[in-house]
Amino acid sequence: MAKKKLTIPNKFKNVSAFTITTYNGELMMVFNGFEDNEDMSEFADFVFSKIEMKYWDKDKVPTVH
Repeated sequence: MAKKKLTIPNKFKNVSAFTITTYNGELMMVFNGFEDNEDMSEFADFVFSKIEMKYWDKDKVPTVH
């Protein structure tokens, strides 16, 4: 299977990442190096649209009642 070439917007050139796995079967991805805090939401939209996955993009953690 041939890999598709992914073009990353220039303003994300300094963004790097690491992953952490937990004992509960979770994978956490951490991204840093954004030039501006407002770029984080746009970056999340970009990344998750490329892998066609839904995600939660809010400034507060959702609560379950």
